[in-house]
Amino acid sequence: MKYSKPYLILTLLVWLPWGLQCIFNTDNIVDVIGVTGIHPTGVTDIRVMYGGVQFAVGLMAAAALYDGRHFEKTLWCLAFLGSCMALSRFYGLVVDGSGTAYTWGVLGYETFAGTSAIGWLIGLPRLQAQQEANKGDCQA
Repeated sequence: MKYSKPYLILTLLVWLPWGLQCIFNTDNIVDVIGVTGIHPTGVTDIRVMYGGVQFAVGLMAAAALYDGRHFEKTLWCLAFLGSCMALSRFYGLVVDGSGTAYTWGVLGYETFAGTSAIGWLIGLPRLQAQQEANKGDCQA
């Protein structure tokens, strides 16, 4: 579990600042991605779906850093969000022809987020058992 903190710090540093940017500066999304709302309701939806969701993931990582009991919950979140976002982005890349550096970069990160979280979830029971065994060795 020694790599959980760097993993959570990376997650926090990727998701939380971008989420805040998207909540408070929707013009940034236009500049970076090219997405804009043509109606106030659309702008609000951009704040929520780009900003709110990513801000929440960053906060989950912060909570897991503070209290390790939240680590597995954060992994489940990343496994679902990262994987679904990567699959959706890949589909968009194919049907929309959106092969920009941004699209490829974010696809790479989303794939990493989803697959690495799945890897952690698969290995977590073994790591926890190993950690418990090490505690028993120290007490003996």
